[in-house]
Amino acid sequence: MRLTGLRPENPVAMMAAYGALRLLPEARLRWATGAPELDWSGDSILALAAQFPQRRAAPEVTELDDPREKGIGGDAGFVRLAAAIPHEWLSAYAAQTADGIQGTGLIAYAGNHKFVAAARGVMDALAACDVADKVREALIGPWRYEDSNVAFGWDAKARQDSAVMPQAPNPKTKPCVLGANWLAWESLPLWQMVDGETVGVTRASKVTTKTWRYPTCAEWLSWDGLKALVLSVGAMSERDRRALGVRLWETAIVGRSEGGEFGTARTASDVQRRGVSRVEQVPYVLNV
Repeated sequence: MRLTGLRPENPVAMMAAYGALRLLPEARLRWATGAPELDWSGDSILALAAQFPQRRAAPEVTELDDPREKGIGGDAGFVRLAAAIPHEWLSAYAAQTADGIQGTGLIAYAGNHKFVAAARGVMDALAACDVADKVREALIGPWRYEDSNVAFGWDAKARQDSAVMPQAPNPKTKPCVLGANWLAWESLPLWQMVDGETVGVTRASKVTTKTWRYPTCAEWLSWDGLKALVLSVGAMSERDRRALGVRLWETAIVGRSEGGEFGTARTASDVQRRGVSRVEQVPYVLNV
């Protein structure tokens, strides 16, 4: 099944593809062209929609509002959550460090934004819709952007659309694709925190903005194979990545008054070849 609605240069689309892979037992995924291909024996759209009620009630969604220090309640709160939610989720949400609890680097918004509460908001809105239709929109397209919801800031297209909207941008009524945001959320266990940092995320400096690198692969991968790739791709040489059909993408996480949002990604090799600063790469649209 070719997932024609998902493009690798949009972080939320890449994450949605990986979230779908996680939810479908024994499925395989590859990204040999501009859109990924999913290999699974059943009707993937109906199977994903059928899982939605259970996923909406899962403890990793209901047991906390935000994984940062204040939201978790320090080390004691971290220990409490460790007994309540699966380890793969808690270790993707937050990490205990010498400086206290650090939340995932995939939190784009600051201020009063509550990361997990935002996921519940996405799921609550999705529950009021035809879930299968919204999943089909996410996977097959076209993306209609007929929903308004504060999601995660991962959708580069939603970020850019606000510049041409007839009304002033409003962080409380951002256009979004509910099915894509839900499936992207389901990929979170891929992005573990190691030594207090989220895999692939680099912190901002005086001359560069915060960025995130993520892989796609032209070879068929299971969920376990994808997890291994995500954890090891940073140590792979360009030669090894080319031999395995792996492409490494980089997106900037750009700060604004209402927080930060993910920009359109380009391949990391293209960033290096062109010598473009990370701040400048956000508006770039890659044609593949």
